[in-house]
Amino acid sequence: MLLIVKNATIKRSGSDLIITWDNSTKQVSTLDLEIVVIVGGNVNLSSDVINFLSSLNIPVLIHGKKVDTILVTPFINTISEIRKKFYTLDEGSQLLLAKRFIEGKIRGMFNVTKYFSYIDKLEINTEIEVKLKAKDKKSLILEEAELSKQAWEELKKFIPNFQGRKPRGDDPINRAIDYAYSLIYSLSTHAIIAAGLDPYAGLLHVNQPGRLSLVYDFSEMFKPVAIHTVIAVARRSKLSLDSEGYLNKDGLELVTKHLYNILYKRRGKRRTIRGEFYKKANDLKKFVLEAVDFQPFIYKPQAT
Repeated sequence: MLLIVKNATIKRSGSDLIITWDNSTKQVSTLDLEIVVIVGGNVNLSSDVINFLSSLNIPVLIHGKKVDTILVTPFINTISEIRKKFYTLDEGSQLLLAKRFIEGKIRGMFNVTKYFSYIDKLEINTEIEVKLKAKDKKSLILEEAELSKQAWEELKKFIPNFQGRKPRGDDPINRAIDYAYSLIYSLSTHAIIAAGLDPYAGLLHVNQPGRLSLVYDFSEMFKPVAIHTVIAVARRSKLSLDSEGYLNKDGLELVTKHLYNILYKRRGKRRTIRGEFYKKANDLKKFVLEAVDFQPFIYKPQAT
């Protein structure tokens, strides 16, 4: 279960959380709680709540207008061998992993494009080659930016009144994408820590104090899931912002519900997409420890 809190106070009562806003109160059990998402800066919670969630290894995501913050407890995971090996990966191995993450993202984005073009009977550019040729990280960053731009040019055709992707933009669609991405970051963080990896040790994203650089690298593969979610919701409902510039309550609930429907939907006899986060984190672990080839997660939309 994912708990979203906005404009409220969070307190603890035994193993439950008590959410209070306006004149309403809600009691939430932590038994099946996976992530706590705080939207905006008007949520109050005590150090007791933070300490309690930390003891349960439940990440707390703070989704802000300019930046997302994820409170995690990596020190709970005592595996150190994998982290030592990850820190000493050679440049070739780092570049290979980064390419696989980006390949998963771009192929997934074009799969989302094909999915909606089939629904709308709209012709799209199918001649774009998703073959990364970069020989260093700087070139890969430029290559990824160009391919993402091409993908968004096609994707925006399926989103009403959308001018294009602008991270932290002040329109409802970009806000919805930012929010959906933040949920992807949370799940990626949980999976990476569960595999014994250091979420702060990045490949493409620059390492900075407190920045979950590996999370941002790893999560690239799963961003098309968030993109599919927002497009689907925006085509069915009108998304709007509240007075603080965040998605309003209905928008948050619609995006969250649709994303989780996709994440938990089993693909034939295979695992759920949520399970793929942990599968790919474990594959990354095998790449580091046993030199087993890492293949990216490539999202293929299904009707929801």
